[in-house]
Amino acid sequence: MFLQRQREPGRPGNVGGVDKKLTDKDERERLRAVKEENRRIKYVSASKSSASYEPLREVSSSNSSENIDSEDFPTLIESSEPGTCKSATRKYFMIPK
Repeated sequence: MFLQRQREPGRPGNVGGVDKKLTDKDERERLRAVKEENRRIKYVSASKSSASYEPLREVSSSNSSENIDSEDFPTLIESSEPGTCKSATRKYFMIPK
């Protein structure tokens, strides 16, 4: 079968005139350009969507001082034992002098 295909005019199975390394290089370059274009499109769409967000409202100074003086913070601090921290990464030990 292969030999019969070789004898046909035009030699359809022959790729002798095509440089395999060059075609691979061209294919990689094309894929790189497509990826770069996709990245550029994603960046532009992300910047447009982030620009559409409304800015945060500023809280007046009287309201912010009331929020700081709320009862939530002292109760959290008072509920923990002195000298220990409940997080797994930190432990405070009281060393006798």
